[in-house]
Amino acid sequence: MNTPVTSLLKITLSTCLLVSLPAVTLAATVPQKWKLDVPKTNVDFEVKYLGKATTDGKFNKVNGAINYDVKNPTSTTINFTVYTNSIDTDRRLRDSFLRRKELLNTKQYPTMTFVSKKVSMINPKEANVTGDFTVLGQTKPLTVRVTLSDIENDPITSKPTLRFRATGLVDRYSYGVTAFPKVISNIIPLEISGKLIAAN
Repeated sequence: MNTPVTSLLKITLSTCLLVSLPAVTLAATVPQKWKLDVPKTNVDFEVKYLGKATTDGKFNKVNGAINYDVKNPTSTTINFTVYTNSIDTDRRLRDSFLRRKELLNTKQYPTMTFVSKKVSMINPKEANVTGDFTVLGQTKPLTVRVTLSDIENDPITSKPTLRFRATGLVDRYSYGVTAFPKVISNIIPLEISGKLIAAN
């Protein structure tokens, strides 16, 4: 028997189900695992020279993988390879100078690598990632701060994506790159940015 009270309850229950349906559907479609979109990855750096001026640069050739699990973020793995000969500061002469034996020594050491070892979450969108950074054949620990964006839909593919940014400081002296101390600073800020795409 329908009474005004039971009818009101039915309407309320139906409304709640309709309102909650999109949220459930959305949660079900959010990818749990993500991987690196290599072509959309950038590796940038800054070099301070002569004590005051700053030059920005980048590496045009990069490869690697990031495996990120939303449910278990501390299990995230990062593996990056940067091809040192692809250094680009928008000046050919300066690029050639940086490739020389006393600095990047790109002929003998064509790559730099970073392999993560530990992920420490700061909050759901930020983490400190510590790993082995290898330059000129020498491996030292390096910690980078990684920040993730909200999930977005790619404007071209309409697929969900995550943007990331990783920042760290590299002391070139600790890798034996001590040439030109009065010209080039020893601390070099490094930034890696790009996109993660669904792995499943």
